[in-house]
Amino acid sequence: MTTPARAASFAAPQENYQAFFNQMAAEPLRYGGLSSHGDTRILLGMHQTQGGGLEGEMMRLDSSMRPLVAGRLKGHISATALSQTSRCTFSIALPHRTLTLDGPCSEAQMSGALTNHPRPTQLWSQVTQFISPDTSISEYWLTRSAWQAATTSATAR
Repeated sequence: MTTPARAASFAAPQENYQAFFNQMAAEPLRYGGLSSHGDTRILLGMHQTQGGGLEGEMMRLDSSMRPLVAGRLKGHISATALSQTSRCTFSIALPHRTLTLDGPCSEAQMSGALTNHPRPTQLWSQVTQFISPDTSISEYWLTRSAWQAATTSATAR
């Protein structure tokens, strides 16, 4: 479970999305996808660390390429390299929730289950969340080739 202090330690600098995007775009592993939710775009940029770790950034853009939310990601990969299909698990800390992504990944694509864990701020909501966690599960599929489509505005296509 992600604590608020831990979440804040790798949260995106909300006031400087351009610098955050530039850092994400410079990552060696970049994945993108178009969301069915309001024509938004999902972008992930990450790199491997020692010991099978993954670190990077995630950003969701609206159809006009404006940032909606961004956060840092941390996780791990089951193999030493993405040259073969492996299992990737990582968390993304966002302002009011933590996303956990878990599934197969390779240099070309990643997919799997996405779990949304809200982080309530009101005391009563925290108690309710403890008693009956409010999580939702969906699926994701991101590819390296979709990065270009996801970073190109709809008017430019």
